[in-house]
Amino acid sequence: MIWRYVLPACMLLLAPRAATAAEIHDFFGEWRGVEVAVAGAKQPIELTPTNLDMSITDEDGGFRIRALGMGREPDGSLVLQPFDAAFAPTDTPGVFAFAPSGGSLLSSLFADPAVGNPLEGDTLLWARLVDDTLHVYSLAIDDRGGFILDQSTGQLTEDGMVSRYVLRLENDQIVTIDGRLERAGD
Repeated sequence: MIWRYVLPACMLLLAPRAATAAEIHDFFGEWRGVEVAVAGAKQPIELTPTNLDMSITDEDGGFRIRALGMGREPDGSLVLQPFDAAFAPTDTPGVFAFAPSGGSLLSSLFADPAVGNPLEGDTLLWARLVDDTLHVYSLAIDDRGGFILDQSTGQLTEDGMVSRYVLRLENDQIVTIDGRLERAGD
């Protein structure tokens, strides 16, 4: 079985639009899912908008995401799993490295994904902020030498956030989850 990080299924990009520069703090807060759509899954995945709920908080100049993520069982089936990861700024503007911390579920299960080497069975996890969109990536190598790439993206809008999660196994897109979130209390 290949252990790898699962990314929040609630973060992804829908349609391009005129982007305005956002700061990481613009994403902070409690987010509630209001719409969700799943495409491409060979096995049915039952999701409700509340499966997209997440929290993004300040973490030592970077941020922490707490949400549900999508993972794969050894038989290939997709399952929801907790996702709790912190990211710290790097020397590259807008790029954040996974920041291992004692409270992170990911830190307790895997090697340090900020410097993980996928060729050695580790997962590499990082994030980047481009204009009004936050991208979170996870890269691992499967037991046949192919890649597993998760991309989870959230784009700020006037009404909240649109999201897309894409899981790729080599060149095959396994599942795409699109959603819309609003700030809690709005």
